[in-house]
Amino acid sequence: TTKYPPSLIIYDLKTDNLLRKYVFPEDQVKEDSGFANIAVEDTDCDKTYAYAGDLGKPAIVVYSWEKNDSWRITHHYFNPDPLACDFSVKGHNFSWTDAIFGLGLSAPNADNFSTLYFHPMASYNEFSVSTEYLRNQTVADDNFDAFKLLGSRGPNAQSSVSFVDRKTGVLFYSLVNLNAVACWRTSNNKYLMKNQGRIYMNEETMVYPTDIKVDYEDNLWILSNRLPIWMYGKLDLNEVNFRVFSAPVVHAISHTACDITPRSDILEKFVNKAKNITKDIVAKVKPNSSTTTKPITVLLTLSCLVRFLAT
Repeated sequence: TTKYPPSLIIYDLKTDNLLRKYVFPEDQVKEDSGFANIAVEDTDCDKTYAYAGDLGKPAIVVYSWEKNDSWRITHHYFNPDPLACDFSVKGHNFSWTDAIFGLGLSAPNADNFSTLYFHPMASYNEFSVSTEYLRNQTVADDNFDAFKLLGSRGPNAQSSVSFVDRKTGVLFYSLVNLNAVACWRTSNNKYLMKNQGRIYMNEETMVYPTDIKVDYEDNLWILSNRLPIWMYGKLDLNEVNFRVFSAPVVHAISHTACDITPRSDILEKFVNKAKNITKDIVAKVKPNSSTTTKPITVLLTLSCLVRFLAT
């Protein structure tokens, strides 16, 4: 039973005053519509846009603050993948056909438009499109190829929510079947499994990660809530079923494929390894000689290691 139609409720957080309530027009809300996530492009206050994903009847409803108007955009990339509809969470197996779910907006690009990274929940793939093509329905319809397939997260890697940290350019996303949260650095032009990092994974505490955000103080926030257990089983009231996690972004991505900090500790590790290898070689060639090596020997060995790492 629908008691109230889907609406955007916009508050001034400094005063708690309601600024505007916008009810989605009837022709933009279908019988099976469900709006689970929203991404807001607000670097220019007057030209703020909101992008709401319809997971039930695949589409994005785009809202313009300046025009106080909205429009509905469809694309086949918004649809669920029939080969990715099987889920398993904490011993509960079920089928979901949720369409577009994860929405993450980049910082403005050189053209002052952002990139929207998105994926259906029943899917292994990640997609993207410039908001230039979303801000006008006609432009979106006339530029079907503007929507891009980035790549796959791999088997069993369906994802619900996602969020882009605009400062580091890292895309964070949940992995609901794997009880994990992962990441990909958007500056990397290849969306491959080897370029994706695991932030946190735990079969007890990270059951069904359901929301991800980065605040203005560069902290990553994650919510898990065990929704599938509630739907297909029964919540144990003696257990903790709802959790909130937080960590500074730079700490969360440290030593993952998304790391943005120089890894001087890794270089030091290989320098020491080069010295040890050189000592072993000298000891085998001249067993009775001193193990003290000339700098050139260490440099040559380190050079080989650097070339090895580069390949």
